[in-house]
Amino acid sequence: MLSWFRNSIVYKMTFLVMGTASLVLGFVIAYSYHYSYEMILKGSETNARHLTLSAARRIEQEFRSVAKVAQGLADHLSVNLDNNEQTLLKLVKTSVENNPEVYGGGAIFEPGGFFKDRIAYAPYFYKAGNETRFVQLASPFYNYFQKDYYHITRLLNRPTWSDPYFDEGGGDILMVTFSAPVYWSKTRGNPEDFRGIATSDISLEWLTSLVEKIQVVQNGFGFIISDTGIFVTHPVREDIMRESIFSVAEEKNSLALREAGRKMVLNHSGFVDIGTALTPQESFLAFARIPSTGWSLGVVLPREELLADLVRLHQRTLLLALTGVCLLFVASYLLARSMARPLLRMSGAARKIATGDLAVDLSDIRSSDEVGQLAVSFEEMVEGLRQKEFIRDTFGRYLTKEVVQQLLESEDGLKLGGEQRELSLMMSDLRGFTSLTSFMAPEEILTFLNRYLGKMVEILMNHRGVIDEIIGDGILAFFGAPEPMKDHTVRAVACALNMQAAMDEINTMNELDGYAHLEMGIAVHTGQVVVGNIGSEKRSKYGVVGSDVNFTGRIEGYTVGGQVLISDTAYQLIKEYVDVRQTLTVQMKGIPGMVTLYDIRGMKGPYNIVLKDRDESPKLLKKEIVIEVHRLHKKVMDKTKIFARITHKSQTSVIVLFDRKIETWEDIRIKLADDDYPSRGGEAFGKVIHTRQLENAWEATVRVTSLSPQLYQLFKDTGSD
Repeated sequence: MLSWFRNSIVYKMTFLVMGTASLVLGFVIAYSYHYSYEMILKGSETNARHLTLSAARRIEQEFRSVAKVAQGLADHLSVNLDNNEQTLLKLVKTSVENNPEVYGGGAIFEPGGFFKDRIAYAPYFYKAGNETRFVQLASPFYNYFQKDYYHITRLLNRPTWSDPYFDEGGGDILMVTFSAPVYWSKTRGNPEDFRGIATSDISLEWLTSLVEKIQVVQNGFGFIISDTGIFVTHPVREDIMRESIFSVAEEKNSLALREAGRKMVLNHSGFVDIGTALTPQESFLAFARIPSTGWSLGVVLPREELLADLVRLHQRTLLLALTGVCLLFVASYLLARSMARPLLRMSGAARKIATGDLAVDLSDIRSSDEVGQLAVSFEEMVEGLRQKEFIRDTFGRYLTKEVVQQLLESEDGLKLGGEQRELSLMMSDLRGFTSLTSFMAPEEILTFLNRYLGKMVEILMNHRGVIDEIIGDGILAFFGAPEPMKDHTVRAVACALNMQAAMDEINTMNELDGYAHLEMGIAVHTGQVVVGNIGSEKRSKYGVVGSDVNFTGRIEGYTVGGQVLISDTAYQLIKEYVDVRQTLTVQMKGIPGMVTLYDIRGMKGPYNIVLKDRDESPKLLKKEIVIEVHRLHKKVMDKTKIFARITHKSQTSVIVLFDRKIETWEDIRIKLADDDYPSRGGEAFGKVIHTRQLENAWEATVRVTSLSPQLYQLFKDTGSD
């Protein structure tokens, strides 16, 4: 027996807990008898506080449910601006009928807020028995602009709860209203966008019935006061909106009730002895705040009923203590055994791991205590060991094997920080991808995007590029780190050319599947950057930062579809290898002086790649095509429509006549607006690469960078319009 006690944690814990608990329990029973009254009273107070707080939360949920009805209606009206009266009336009526806690609701508008020619328009529905009635609040006898629920919400420009009021001419009962602002657009918080409000009402009679259902104790009762102390609900209906907690305290000359009322108005919670101020019996008052309205719930608890169990408790204490000792013995044994079993299993698992066997499964240990946490940590350790076996292949999907090798085997490979180094940076981006996929199903977008990214990542890995990040359809990669490369600029440009060449294969598959024709622009720049582990101890990545990264992004902004632009720095390092199609001189924001860029057609030497030439000479159309144009700024479309005419077109570009000035390097969206092409549909995106002023118009050469499937054939067929 002694050896079992020494070698078994179950016996040790059971007897240790039992011995200690028995001594403490005996001492507590003997000592606490004289102080049981105070302790039980304190426990009763705690229970009363918790029960009152729970009841206040239930009422708060009802208020929030009512508020959600009005807020949902407001959100809908702020997004849907079609001003269909029948739709609006049905929406408001449904919101009232489908929510039993809502007495009434309406959509109340500013002058011209719904009908431009009406100063006031406010459809309102409310419940009367088993039917839902309608009233138009916009009448000579009901000036809703002066009502608090409208005026205060408009003034504060945020959702509000009104004070209780009698809604004469509307619901014709005592009620409280939640008002949510309606705006002219999705922009919130701008007073100039204020369109009106959506409301949902609570009947004080319904609220009183709700409070009466709160049964904290058998003979107690509840009430609600406003933020000024007025009774909003009360068992005595005549006191609602006519008496306050302070008037009752004055009448009863009760300092305790007056102090409790002051705390309730200040949104405190508490538990006080109020004597006979609210009932003929000695009573306590527990109160808690209702956050939505700033009101307070009070619950009156008769002293005799609250402490009725004291006598019975004293009689049963000893019996419960003896029963508790027996239960404690069983619980101690079960607890000790529940801890010992998983510890024994973990001990056996540790022995398996020591032999190199990682086939360990402790997932069935589901406790959430320290033993369970230890099991979770043990599993995480095993998973980490498993991942160590495969981490090179896992990282290898995104980084070169050299990067993974250095990160894992270098002593400082996973530490934060980096070094300054000359690298070649490459940034690519699809033209108009977001708009072209806006009407596609999520599954189609993923197929569409993964086809493109899968091919691009494969080419990058073949050229030993490191992918810094993939953001949607854009890729940032760099060459020359972590292992030094003397030819990193050559590799970067060759990789870019191969990526452009691969777009033909991707677009062929897209055309077969009925997807949009994609165009990609790529920029390459060689410069000084900081490369290393960037982030925090919890989350980091191997990447680059520096002004030259931003400069590469600026260059990419000047590319058009099918183009590889490189900086002068990169060109000077590899000019004997590259075939330049054209040289561009541009002015970049934030960059002093003019910047020279090189449009690369191909490379000589070991890579020996040349991009296919396209028919880029626009041909005169037999008949001009009318188009609708929107300007784009940082991929955000200007809502202003500009009508223009296409006079010439090729596979890659069009010449457009505008009646206003258009800037070189602007990005635009094109849609057909010509009756001769009613079935074409779709849209195209382009970049203005050249402009000139004519006598009565501006002529712009636009390089088309992306095409929807509907327009692709029109631009592909250059021989006719």
